[in-house]
Amino acid sequence: MKGHEKLTLLLCLIWTATILYGEMFSFYMPFLFSCSWPHLSSSSSSDSTMNGKGYAADYVKVAVIADPQIMDKTSLRLPSKSLALEFVQFYTDLFMRRAFFSSILPFKPEVILFLGDYFDGGPYLSDDEWQESLSRLKHMFGLNTEEIHSTVKVYHLPGNHDIGYATLQSHKPEVVRRYEKEFGSRNYQFMVGKVEFVAIDAQTVDANQEGSVASATWNFVSNVSSDRQLHPRVLLSHIPLYRRDWTDCGPHRGSPIINQRIRHNIYDKEVSYQNYITEESSNQLLNLIRPVIVLSGHDHDQCTVTHESKGGPVTEHTLGTISWQQGNLYPSFMLLSARKTPLSDTSLPEEAVLTRLCFLPMQTHIYIWGNAVMRATAKKSVNQLTEVCLSMETNADSEVDPKKLPPRASKSKAKMVIQRFVRTFRMLILIAAVNVPLYMMFLFKDWIDK
Repeated sequence: MKGHEKLTLLLCLIWTATILYGEMFSFYMPFLFSCSWPHLSSSSSSDSTMNGKGYAADYVKVAVIADPQIMDKTSLRLPSKSLALEFVQFYTDLFMRRAFFSSILPFKPEVILFLGDYFDGGPYLSDDEWQESLSRLKHMFGLNTEEIHSTVKVYHLPGNHDIGYATLQSHKPEVVRRYEKEFGSRNYQFMVGKVEFVAIDAQTVDANQEGSVASATWNFVSNVSSDRQLHPRVLLSHIPLYRRDWTDCGPHRGSPIINQRIRHNIYDKEVSYQNYITEESSNQLLNLIRPVIVLSGHDHDQCTVTHESKGGPVTEHTLGTISWQQGNLYPSFMLLSARKTPLSDTSLPEEAVLTRLCFLPMQTHIYIWGNAVMRATAKKSVNQLTEVCLSMETNADSEVDPKKLPPRASKSKAKMVIQRFVRTFRMLILIAAVNVPLYMMFLFKDWIDK
């Protein structure tokens, strides 16, 4: 095999490997290698029963997803329906669809829990625009497929990008009605196995206590508190609970710590933005609901902190966004195991809920590597063409009169130049002929409903 043929084959193989990994295999990594259900490796559950397949049979499997925040005209201030916006939307949606179908669904969760912020500019979209974004959301996460409807229970939590903070809810109640018509109540509780999940509209807990916006949430919390607690509870809040400034978030944090920031509307004094629930409201929620753990989103990055309450320390897990376009290079999701059977007298309440954070492919790094491969291919092609051009210039600048050269030598030079052009062009065509169809095949395979 000649040198240029070896180079063509090598570049073709590098391109093929890059596409195979970046478009397919990288999304299988969490399931195959880097993540597993926490009850499979937990040694704390001494009374866990094992079946013949070797896994704990007394846990319900829950996948937790936070902040898809699908992009729309408000995200990058691009014109609606513009080519640039459509391009960004497609590749952002495609990543999350691949993450869901290739990284999360292979774990076969029995429950899927969304922690809010499905949309980016949800409160500011017209009904038609909102419905279009909703259709994209359902397509990304298979919410319109029989597979999900028949085998998986799905629960939703409202986020500030879905219904706004207290000041917006009080002035645009139609936004809340639109959300509730599609996703159901904003404050509710449900059972998963023998664990009680309590979901609240966190955007309203710091609202004016005399107004109707806050009263619905706090009345719900009061009713939960007055109920006899028979099972361990998990508090679900889109906005994280209060933490002191510069509180350490643990080893999985990828971005700088975000401290508390809260703004109020100058007219009605209602909350118009906040990073965390206030300290007073956080303490009330912990003491009234008495959860064993808290799950939250909103921050777009991973954070694990411990709160003190009357019932003892409570761990809060803030999940990072599942999107690669929301400021986090390391998108993630959580696998949660909820106890199916009552705890024994010797078990700790924390054993009812086990969690594990799982990371998705770093899409930005994949694109950086793809760009490096593209530049290397282009550089090699340009170098070959440059050699041809330099050869031609050298011949033109030579002091030897071409008329004095033998006809055979002159023709040989021209033939060599043409052959190099043809080889370079053939190399690019061959690489493209193999890899462009492969790339397009993956795009269609992952985008079309299964």
